[in-house]
Amino acid sequence: MDENKQGLENQEEIEEVAGKEESAAKEPSPAPEQNPAPEQKPAQKKASVFKGNKFRRGGMATVLTVVFIAVVVVLNLLASLLTERFPSMNIDLTAQKMNTLSDQAVEIAQGVEQDTNIYLIGTEEAYKSDAIYSSYGLKYSQVMNLSKRLEEVNQKIHVQFIDPDTNPEFISRYASESLTTGRVLISTEKRYKVLSVDDMFSMSQNSATGATEMFSKVDSALAGGIEMVNLDKVPVLTIATGHNEMLDADSMGTFLDMMEKQNFDIQQIDILTEDIPEDTQVLMIATPSTDYTEEEIQKLRDLLSDQERQESVAVLVSFYPMQGELPNLSSFLEEWGVSVGTGSVVMESDANRYALSDPRCVIVDSVGKSMEKNTYSRLVSPLSVPIEVLFTGNGGVGVEALWTTSEGAYVVTESTSQEEIENPETAKQNVATLSSTLTQFGNDFYFRSVIVFGSSNIFSDGFMATAFDNADFLSDLMKYATDTDGSSVSVLTERVQTNTMDVTASQNTIMVLGLGGFTIALPVLLLAAGLVIFLKRRHL
Repeated sequence: MDENKQGLENQEEIEEVAGKEESAAKEPSPAPEQNPAPEQKPAQKKASVFKGNKFRRGGMATVLTVVFIAVVVVLNLLASLLTERFPSMNIDLTAQKMNTLSDQAVEIAQGVEQDTNIYLIGTEEAYKSDAIYSSYGLKYSQVMNLSKRLEEVNQKIHVQFIDPDTNPEFISRYASESLTTGRVLISTEKRYKVLSVDDMFSMSQNSATGATEMFSKVDSALAGGIEMVNLDKVPVLTIATGHNEMLDADSMGTFLDMMEKQNFDIQQIDILTEDIPEDTQVLMIATPSTDYTEEEIQKLRDLLSDQERQESVAVLVSFYPMQGELPNLSSFLEEWGVSVGTGSVVMESDANRYALSDPRCVIVDSVGKSMEKNTYSRLVSPLSVPIEVLFTGNGGVGVEALWTTSEGAYVVTESTSQEEIENPETAKQNVATLSSTLTQFGNDFYFRSVIVFGSSNIFSDGFMATAFDNADFLSDLMKYATDTDGSSVSVLTERVQTNTMDVTASQNTIMVLGLGGFTIALPVLLLAAGLVIFLKRRHL
């Protein structure tokens, strides 16, 4: 019976447990706060993708990269703006320093006190890309670069590009100047000056190699132009015509070009029908074939006798052996103490004292006291007539021999016999003279001068563009005669070769640097650096 009772109790316990389980199944689930649901764990795993170390490091790297690129872009823009405003910030890497202003040009630019415009004819792109005269290999960008650096030196200087196609009105204002692309017009309120390609560049052939050499004169051309248009007064060289002169603008182009570069204003008149310009400081009588009239001679006297003019004035006359008699002009020169031996030629007996294997091309032995302070290695007077000094001083007029030959010189005329030529009577001969007087204004003195050269050939291109020092002497003489010696008219024209190699190296050096260094080594280093960075980033 006890066993039946115990079995009954066990059966009741089993039913009670089953009932509880059934009730539990029917009851609602506990609140989340009482029993956190396991479904929240996947959300925690998803948030860790953005909050993990890998994400933080990668995000920071991306931000830094973006910031770095932005900084580079901003710096590049700032550098472009600064170099545009301050061209000197551009480093001049050319071997000849083609884009660097000379000290002379900087000094002239700093002295500018009035608005000065530099008009570059052509588009800015054409200058930048060296498209102007590109077939000649000219680096025309130098014109733009140096102009902008001059503008940077002084805010009174302004650079502007003028496109002939889009600005014909500007071009028409200077119709006589042929303002085509490549020319430069420099102007102030006082005057203007136009520079052509020949003023800024030149070419020559190397006699040893036969190669064409390119030279730049841009720096001195721009500096000279700026100086000229800013001068209060420009010395004027007037060429008298109307007498079938042997010399003209074409035959003495080098001489006139030199005078223009030294800021002389070149003018030309027919002296018979026109008055001598009031600003003339040098009147050139360039080897006339016919004599001057009394009216023309009086014009010369009036020019030299103007006692109210407070500046130096000169008359320059050149001669030639076969020129013929010029009695009126000769009488005028005798008033100034010189007599010209027309119809005769000076020759040299000493072979060491004449040039070009021609005894008529005599080498000057000495110069006058007025010019002896300068040094000239060799002066030559080809086909010269002899000049006699009639007096050294008379009525305030002083006369000196500018050029004198050696003791071995002699004179030949049409009547000279062959025997006299073979056994000449030698003596020093004068082939150039300077006659002058002084006019006083207060404490200042000004010259009135007559300069005579027995040779007209010294002004021709053939003898100006040679190894002789004739060009230097004439340049100094013109400054002296116009009293501009030591003044601001002193721009030195320098030629700089442009087509030389910037780097001097042997062929082996070029191969090592070019092929080994830049073609192989540099790319390999960049590739290795990239791989290292990639592998490190991969394991972050």
